[in-house]
Amino acid sequence: MKIELYKLNNKTIARKMFNDGQEIQLYTNKVRPGNMWISPYVTSKQLIKEAGGLQSTDFDVMLNHFEYYNCNNENGYYTSFYVNVEIQ
Repeated sequence: MKIELYKLNNKTIARKMFNDGQEIQLYTNKVRPGNMWISPYVTSKQLIKEAGGLQSTDFDVMLNHFEYYNCNNENGYYTSFYVNVEIQ
């Protein structure tokens, strides 16, 4: 089996996968996956509960925190969502 990184088309699909408990990776839109300088923010409901940093496991709250601290003119103003997919 091979694991590949797959870009999700929109926020609705990412929200559904997050609410189903799957791990998603967040990048700002100008950053390419696999960049040696900027690593992804890997998140899921379970990881947020274990870390205990955020008060809520809501997708929109988590996304607002990510965009507030990471989105700018250099890296991009919105978030791109990626997920690891197993290819047989």
